[in-house]
Amino acid sequence: MNTPLRHTRAFSLPYGATVTFSWRPDGLDRVIDPKPPAHLSARRQRRFLRAYQEARARFLRDVATMLGGTVVVADTEGAVDVIEPETRQ
Repeated sequence: MNTPLRHTRAFSLPYGATVTFSWRPDGLDRVIDPKPPAHLSARRQRRFLRAYQEARARFLRDVATMLGGTVVVADTEGAVDVIEPETRQ
């Protein structure tokens, strides 16, 4: 009997934040704690967003590898990323 895929992983982000991603059969969830300060400059906001997107891509690469297939992400910014699985050894 196949057990539904579940995976959780945390990543450090700038400014003391941590993002924890969880994948379950009903979808993807993420929690950022603590929330980033609202008063960040545009440059710091971009830095935070880049770090978040890199962490999300690393997490979803894990999921793609576990599933044995490609994962596609369409985010609210309008970007679409295709994430390929790593080679299993």
